[in-house]
Amino acid sequence: MTYHRLETREGDRFYREAGAGEPIVLLHCSSGSSGAWAPIMNHLGKDYRVLAPDLLGYGRTTPWPCDAPLAPDSELGVIEALLHVAGQPVHLVGHSYGGTVALSAARRFPCQIASLTLIEPVAFHLLRRANEPDGWREIAALAERHVALVGGGGDAAAAEAFITYWTGPKAWQQMPDAVRDSAVRTAAKVAAEWQLMFATEDDRDAIAGIGAPMLLICGGLTRTPARRVVEVLRRALPHALHHEIVDAGHMSPLTHPADIAEAIRRHVVSINPQRRSAA
Repeated sequence: MTYHRLETREGDRFYREAGAGEPIVLLHCSSGSSGAWAPIMNHLGKDYRVLAPDLLGYGRTTPWPCDAPLAPDSELGVIEALLHVAGQPVHLVGHSYGGTVALSAARRFPCQIASLTLIEPVAFHLLRRANEPDGWREIAALAERHVALVGGGGDAAAAEAFITYWTGPKAWQQMPDAVRDSAVRTAAKVAAEWQLMFATEDDRDAIAGIGAPMLLICGGLTRTPARRVVEVLRRALPHALHHEIVDAGHMSPLTHPADIAEAIRRHVVSINPQRRSAA
């Protein structure tokens, strides 16, 4: 696996690469980095060319400035650059926040997306008007608290609350110091992502128009708002495939990398007759 620098309209960006073959692009979650995909890249890199960028404010990119707004298309520059690197349509995979970026990319670059795999995309704005009041209230309360804490200089408290919500009450204390420090450093970027969520209008009609073959992955033990988003997307995209990892929570790419890699592989093979006949 190698780490590359990439020139984009936002300046220098970085991505990891492994393997050769059909290109798969992996987009990580909030408070993460491309490194979160390493085990999955090791699995998929045996048969595919796998590319995983650091999204804005994460990994080796410049830290996100406190109070800086995040535009809906801010993350698409690195996707566009990687599409040029790939040189052909890519199989796009997004986890959590990366899943919402993948949805935006599929709408912006429809002819360059061979397939989509969305692992609990946090398109929580869809819950506001989807008869999902409990799911929206729960996630909005977390978001409002996070934004308020960061606004008051409480980045560490915001990061702890965020990590605890998604990974459980003991996770923060059990994390290595370097990982905990990274979560604190990126709390301002997470706040910007929450603010973008509040500003985003219901766009399910546009999402329903995505033509790329889609796989939706959900953990059986995930949080209610994340599950509700997957349910909304399944209704909006009746032809999308669905896969549940029964004993997984929201962080399945980290806790169940072999299962996630195999689900991605099966999806890619299912829409590629040439590879299916060779498999």
